[in-house]
Amino acid sequence: MTTQTTQTIHANVTDTNHRPRGAMPIDVEFDRDAPLSVLHDGLHYHFTGKSGSNLKTGLPVREMATEDDARLWISLDGQQVWED
Repeated sequence: MTTQTTQTIHANVTDTNHRPRGAMPIDVEFDRDAPLSVLHDGLHYHFTGKSGSNLKTGLPVREMATEDDARLWISLDGQQVWED
């Protein structure tokens, strides 16, 4: 059985030019302990199946994308977002 929860989190967001945008509210749907979908800046992102580690921080992350192929990477706890 899969446990899904949705939370509003104030995530630290970094833009595509690696500039901090500050803390922004995002809605995150978690599947077990990792993000499955994200509502950020008016766009709905879904997990693409790609996981890895952020090169700068070493944090485990997941790639998320919209239907129009806008992408971001999010830490597994949802506290950090990197726009791509």
